[in-house]
Amino acid sequence: MDTEVKKNIPSGKRPDLAFATEEELNAFVKNAGEPAYRAKQIMEWISKKRVSDPDKMTNLSNSLREKMKEYFSCSAVKIIETRRSADGSCKLLLELGDAETIECAIIVAQDGRNTFCLSTQVGCPVRCSFCASGEHGLVRNLTAGEIIEQYLLSCSIIGKAPDNVVIMGIGEPLLNYDNLVGALDRICDPDGIGLAARRVTISTSGWTPGIRNLAKKGRQWNLAVSLHAPDDKTRALLIPGKFRRDIKDILDACRLHREATGRLLTFEYVLLKDVNDSKELASALVKVARMADAKVNLIPYNEANGGFTRPDRETVKKFASVLERAGVPVTVRVEKGFESDAACGQLRSSAEKRRKK
Repeated sequence: MDTEVKKNIPSGKRPDLAFATEEELNAFVKNAGEPAYRAKQIMEWISKKRVSDPDKMTNLSNSLREKMKEYFSCSAVKIIETRRSADGSCKLLLELGDAETIECAIIVAQDGRNTFCLSTQVGCPVRCSFCASGEHGLVRNLTAGEIIEQYLLSCSIIGKAPDNVVIMGIGEPLLNYDNLVGALDRICDPDGIGLAARRVTISTSGWTPGIRNLAKKGRQWNLAVSLHAPDDKTRALLIPGKFRRDIKDILDACRLHREATGRLLTFEYVLLKDVNDSKELASALVKVARMADAKVNLIPYNEANGGFTRPDRETVKKFASVLERAGVPVTVRVEKGFESDAACGQLRSSAEKRRKK
């Protein structure tokens, strides 16, 4: 794998409490001179009460809590800014233990269901031309513990588990495959946090080696591919060549995932004025969606970079109608009402600019 996508935090970093295994906790409490049942209590705080801060683990002694903070990295992900919309959705700017920042979001549907949108990297190596997430490239991968802590923090805000989780925040998830899968295995462990695998959707720019690995894994996670164009020529205008795979390769990999999991495939398609919003490209997208047996989620562009603008509503409506008339399942993403920094990565980008002043 390319060295750029192997970036991680220093190897000497303390283990993340949120990702600690039963065996690790057993060894820790034994070395701390504590009774064995303490390990189960700690695991219950993390998995069932969704708490990774030792100070909140009230049935543990003060001395054990202090030892945990010395040995583990605990609650290293902090909320430093919150943006709320009128419907109750919120976007969080999070600071990590090394002072880097990421974003996650809690999205509230009209029926009251909650979806968490989680990040997997600090920055993004793919650097799609219209996306703020990759504006400064990749800084590092998130650890599995940091991904889990986003989930736990979001649970603490709404006071319960979410209805769904989407891995659609900052970063290309499948270029941080091991940490992503480690985190999701823990989140979806029936004996652990216990979120059903079918309630998780992993979004990728089309990194086919990762899609094939997910197929081999065989978990019931849904797959969403950020296609953005139905042909390789148009797609090359939007996604740089280093991590771009051609559409045939993407379709082949998605077919393997569908055969292995039986889960529905979604094509994410950001609509950009005069770039990929024509009726001709809509007709071409019909053919690709039919080949993949995929539904399409149209996303009118949230303006982040100066080179692109959003199509008007009539153009979006016409594009969607081409798909609808052809029998392709299609939705148009509803904006959640954030007043500013709405697109993924913009909140972090604004914070980075303020920090460098």
